[in-house]
Amino acid sequence: MHALSQQDGSGSTRTLNREDWVAAARKMLIEKGISGIRLRSLSESLNATTGAFYWQYRKLEELFEDLRLDWARVNSDPFTRAIEAAGSDGMRQYLAYVRVLVLDGTIDPRYDNAIRDWAHSSPRTAEILKEIEIKRIDQLTSVFQALGFEGKAAVIRARVTYFHQTGYNAMQITETVEERLSNLPYYAEVLTDRKDLHALKGPDEIRTFLLAGGFPDVLPDKS
Repeated sequence: MHALSQQDGSGSTRTLNREDWVAAARKMLIEKGISGIRLRSLSESLNATTGAFYWQYRKLEELFEDLRLDWARVNSDPFTRAIEAAGSDGMRQYLAYVRVLVLDGTIDPRYDNAIRDWAHSSPRTAEILKEIEIKRIDQLTSVFQALGFEGKAAVIRARVTYFHQTGYNAMQITETVEERLSNLPYYAEVLTDRKDLHALKGPDEIRTFLLAGGFPDVLPDKS
């Protein structure tokens, strides 16, 4: 499909492509849920006509499929990149995962929540959700295996880590970043059996440690 040029409010010309429609649909899904996505309102949000939509898609369901795949990519790939960049050390992988959750700002928990809500009424969305959640838990299982846990011990820790985070997001618990950072040594101890992070004093020190790629064998010298 060719992109179609449209005029924005200032009269200048811009080119719409599938990425523009997906971004607009993502915003609407997060703010209003799937029932709030209507072709007319979607077009208006892009200052485009409904006809412009059909230069890119034959029907709304095609956009919805791109939206599902967009979620699977943008809310999962940051974890994959961070964990792979952390190397083979399990604790470093775990801390990379935490850094994405707490500091990076590369994922939007509201997008996960919106997809889960959508899955209640859409078998295709439920299928994609299940597939991605299995991959995420498998990924965390590998992290705990790298930490030295075997079999069920690794699997259950992965599930607890993942289910805790999904519940945390679904309940929309409000904590400052500083509070989340201060709690990190305790979560890490429970989930990894490691007490290394208790050597870090305060959220600022924990933040610096995580952003530096946090490696538990290189903690600040307290002497």
